[in-house]
Amino acid sequence: MDEGSGAVEARRSDAHDVGPFMRAAVTMSGARRGFLIVGRGNELTVAAMADTSSVALSSGRLGTFDIDEATVREVVSTGRGRNRHSIVCLPIALPDSNDGAIYLEMPDGAAPARVEDLEWLATAFSAAAIANNFHGRIGTAHAAARAADDSRLGWDMIPALAWIGAPDGGFEDGNKQWFEYTGLTRETAVGFGFVSAFHPDDVDKVIKVWTDLCTSAKPGGVEARMLRHDGEARWFVLRAVPLLDDDGNVIRWYGVNTDIDELKRIEFELAQSQLVMAVAQRIIETGTWSWDMATDVFTCSPECASIVGLDANEITFETLSARVHPDDREMVAEAHQRALQGEELNVEHRFLLPDGTVKFIHARGRLILDEVQSPRAYIGTIADVTETRLAEEKIQSSLEDAQRAQASLAEAQKLSHVGSYRIKPSKREVVWSEETYNIYGFDTSIALSFEMISERVHPSDREMVAAVSDRGLRERQPWEIEHRLLLPDGSIRYVHCVTRVETNPEEEPEVFGAIIDITERVKSEEALQKAQADIVRMNRLTAMGAVTVSIAHEMNQPLMAIVTNAATCLSWLDRDVPDVAEAKLAAERLVEEGKRAGDVLLNVRSMARNSRPSMDVADIGEVISHVLRMLRTEFRIRQIDVFVSVSTGIPAIRGDKVQLQQVLLNLMLNAAEAIGANDGARRIDLTAEADGSRSVVVRVEDTGEGIDPIASERIFEAFFSTKQQGTGMGLAISKSIISAHSGTLSARPRAGGGAVFEFSIPFAGESR
Repeated sequence: MDEGSGAVEARRSDAHDVGPFMRAAVTMSGARRGFLIVGRGNELTVAAMADTSSVALSSGRLGTFDIDEATVREVVSTGRGRNRHSIVCLPIALPDSNDGAIYLEMPDGAAPARVEDLEWLATAFSAAAIANNFHGRIGTAHAAARAADDSRLGWDMIPALAWIGAPDGGFEDGNKQWFEYTGLTRETAVGFGFVSAFHPDDVDKVIKVWTDLCTSAKPGGVEARMLRHDGEARWFVLRAVPLLDDDGNVIRWYGVNTDIDELKRIEFELAQSQLVMAVAQRIIETGTWSWDMATDVFTCSPECASIVGLDANEITFETLSARVHPDDREMVAEAHQRALQGEELNVEHRFLLPDGTVKFIHARGRLILDEVQSPRAYIGTIADVTETRLAEEKIQSSLEDAQRAQASLAEAQKLSHVGSYRIKPSKREVVWSEETYNIYGFDTSIALSFEMISERVHPSDREMVAAVSDRGLRERQPWEIEHRLLLPDGSIRYVHCVTRVETNPEEEPEVFGAIIDITERVKSEEALQKAQADIVRMNRLTAMGAVTVSIAHEMNQPLMAIVTNAATCLSWLDRDVPDVAEAKLAAERLVEEGKRAGDVLLNVRSMARNSRPSMDVADIGEVISHVLRMLRTEFRIRQIDVFVSVSTGIPAIRGDKVQLQQVLLNLMLNAAEAIGANDGARRIDLTAEADGSRSVVVRVEDTGEGIDPIASERIFEAFFSTKQQGTGMGLAISKSIISAHSGTLSARPRAGGGAVFEFSIPFAGESR
């Protein structure tokens, strides 16, 4: 044993012995054993060893006690404590330039408790060692003499407000910094005069904490404001550690007051930042986490705990990894492994909450290295992207549905020959479906222009199409129109356009529409119209045949009687002596039979004209619409423009709708035939309006050849016709029908050429 060790052992009972400090360090940390290591030059030796039950002063090299010398040297040289691999090593300051360390071994890899108290214990031990010239006590006689001269200087060199207290809590002494800061003298501060150094608002708090510490004989501290000599108050953290004897009684208190005023301000700003960060994390659903690899301590923000659905105290790297969805664990493990090797963590995966709910988590992180480039910590963030992921999946599903719908629409348009389009007139933008391209005969790769589209419209229809579309755009109203397309091969297509106009956010009109290829329908209608015309003519011939048969049947008997009576009369007159009386009787019978034949003809005419129709309430507008639909193809073939004007609010009429349609059909066909090959205007005007409050008037005006004044008086007679192939029955039948409806039918020349046919029918409930 060297001189220093002998001196320490010789003074074991001294109040300033190292034993209480070593015992306190082992007890507070829960260590298996502890060592006081002292440095002399480049040599490190063990000065004392303690366990939970005893303290022994000794001397020996570090290797003798299986102490990690590299860690001790690092702590002594850097002045920074180390807490790694179940070892806690904290630096201590001694009066001369050679410092030392407290080295604690934890049992079975346990983490040390109350590390902060251990750091203050080391600080207090340093202050005590300097104040009591501890190093001189364990040094050589020559070194002890030198240390005795310098002890006060070393005590005053401690970079904090250091002080020594009596067992009862009274102030005994302080270092130079303590007195300079407070402005108090030792005489003023001794005992409990030191209380005046504290801010008045904090005095009660300091006294209460200090009283509790003195009563419990345990280390502790408090944060309070101390008054500087100029009256400024600054925040300090006050730490006190008791020096105990073997019986646990306080021998002396050692304390250090550290200025934390700047730290307080930083803590306040940090608290504000943390509050803002917490709010921001809740808003963006992003939490933070960190794993201290040295202490194996995992910490996370409240939002992180909320996202994973676990209590913050339960969260570790292992518990989080166990909650990763089984199908994603391998991927996540590989991502973390790469991150621990230096890459950045960036992985999205599913996470199972305790209640079985699945969340989508986006984790990011990186490895933090210490000053020697060793892994120090692993930090990162997690974001709850469940709603985003579900929204993306919904959008993707909707996109797939839209693509399927678009494909189905394209196929449906192709099958039904219906195309769609969108036009922005102000920007001259045209968007067409594939079928619209097909209808117009354009290649889908061609960029369309308004001029190209206009050129495809039949020359005879361009003016009409332009007028209708311009009016619709100007009035922002929907429109429908049928027109022809003239394709490059000379073929003609008939199309029906249905369009609506909407206003976009820029207040500009935008046209949406559908175009239907009705070429086949038009051809079918033309064929049907021809067939209907043939049927009408056949019906007319059949009707004429029926009338002829009826007349022949009814006239047969009177005619035979007339022939017989005429022969009888002649026979009576051809005698040598004519029998005038008998001849007269025969002649009278002949007259009677002639009258009978006339009555037969009159009955036939009455039957044709006066048969009562099937009356019902009818809308004249519907009658007109039906006839126009029937004749649409006929007029198109004849290239005749029909202009219709039906007044609104026309009351209903009572009549046979079919017969009225036959009348209007006959008048419209007569007008079309009258126009014939007219090189001038080819136009029919159809008008329906109320004539006062009693009847409706339907007027048909044409630009045809007009009415021959000579024939005008007989125009409604049966079998009278001005047409070479006419039967002369149409107008006669029409007039009889109108008459049966208590109406009138008339004809007159049209000013400027052509004819006007007009009929009127009383409203329902009216009578003539």
